[in-house]
Amino acid sequence: MESKVSEGGLNVTLTIRLLMHGKEVGSIIGKKGETVKKMREESGARINISEGNCPERIVTITGPTDAIFKAFAMIAYKFEEDIINSMSNSTATSK
Repeated sequence: MESKVSEGGLNVTLTIRLLMHGKEVGSIIGKKGETVKKMREESGARINISEGNCPERIVTITGPTDAIFKAFAMIAYKFEEDIINSMSNSTATSK
């Protein structure tokens, strides 16, 4: 049986905070919160999004290092996906 010790030796809980625009946060949340719920379940990290009336909101990711890396990668992939989709939509509508 493998022990739950990461490469660094200790299994510590960390927190990172990301400052994002409302549109980006909307992409992470998804329809009825489905996207962020899936990210939470698959990464194992706690993902909290600040309430926002201002243009920027804070996304807080907390958990073991591997869970944070996984959640961050999922967020980055989602943004990449959105950029690709918006580029293909803009070329389709410009024809």
